[in-house]
Amino acid sequence: MPKLTKAEITAQIVALQVKLAESDGGVYADPKTGRWFLVMRAPGRAKTTTRRRAPDGSRLTTREQALIAKGQWESQLARGEVAVGRERFETYWPRYLRHAKGEMTHGSWEDVRAHGSKRLLPYFTGMLMSKLVVAVVRDWRATMLESVEAGEWARKTVNNARVALLGCCRMAVEDGLMAHNPVLDVRPLAIEFSERPYLRLEQINLYVDACRPHYRPLAEFLVGTGARVSEAIALRIDDVDLRAGAVKVHKQRVRGESRATRPTKGRNFRTVAIGPGLVDALRDMLAVRAEHGTEDGGWLFVCPRTQRGRYADRDEPRPPHRRTVHDWHEQALEDAGLADLPLHGLRHTAAAAWLGTSRSLEFVRAQLGHSSVKVTSDYYGHMEEQFRAAGVADTEARIRAARRARAVTLP
Repeated sequence: MPKLTKAEITAQIVALQVKLAESDGGVYADPKTGRWFLVMRAPGRAKTTTRRRAPDGSRLTTREQALIAKGQWESQLARGEVAVGRERFETYWPRYLRHAKGEMTHGSWEDVRAHGSKRLLPYFTGMLMSKLVVAVVRDWRATMLESVEAGEWARKTVNNARVALLGCCRMAVEDGLMAHNPVLDVRPLAIEFSERPYLRLEQINLYVDACRPHYRPLAEFLVGTGARVSEAIALRIDDVDLRAGAVKVHKQRVRGESRATRPTKGRNFRTVAIGPGLVDALRDMLAVRAEHGTEDGGWLFVCPRTQRGRYADRDEPRPPHRRTVHDWHEQALEDAGLADLPLHGLRHTAAAAWLGTSRSLEFVRAQLGHSSVKVTSDYYGHMEEQFRAAGVADTEARIRAARRARAVTLP
């Protein structure tokens, strides 16, 4: 007969003790110490858990105390105040990812997975889900803040990781592994307001005029629609209705892949209105392309053919990579003599231009594809306040003009 290991012997002893306890009201005594233990099983779960103390933390020295404590624990268990389970975070996290995949876009799921590997698993590995309490989450936030102050991550990144942890703990509560979601009681890191960088109205023409011919239509599109660059370079010609002055935005390019696309952020399909000037620019671009017999593969924006560089050996038409667009953008800023501006700043430029010409936050929300006006207000509400004074003055001027016109027409 093979010799049993110490762990196997311990497991057999525990199994025997649990069996004895189940035949004696769910409690048993340790023959060596004389201390009493109780065995519980959560509703709907096969595994049991053992307790050696009462809910108030006192030790169990008699069978009567153990039976009373068992009733107290089971009452708390029924009310959802305690959890039964030995699952650790590192084994539960993959299970959460598997189920969450069907509830998120691919990009959002990839972000959650990355938060887990970079900011959650390094801290919570080895910890039981039932021991993940408010104090632990608060300490994790403090650790993350130290990393922020060291320049490793941004506060927004840590807050997004907190949302990923919130979702994991929510499912753990539903699975009976946690009695309460502790993340609900730990606020995200405070983020100070910072002005979104954008081009002023008088700078937009300077920027567009400085763009190279192959980039100018795309630049005008980014400024005129507020589309993300990943959305713009994923557009097909069929997505644009020049006669109606509208563009269907429903896809975005996958990072690191040349032509692969996925649903746009938040799966928010939207139709963006475009003005007659942008319509003419796009129509001219397509006309020149047709005149020269330039193949486009159905893409709205394509890279020019070059003898050298990133696209010199391409075998078929393809849209530009976001890094290529960034290079074009940086060159245009330099040639126009403008200050540095992130490429995403063109999206903010569109929002500021709309608000500066008296468009409403709801109009901006619909154009940009935000999920709610609140999101738009959080980003750009301060801009609307800046332009409000000019709007009031314009309204008063029109009222005065109407009064003067009435006075002239009176006999």
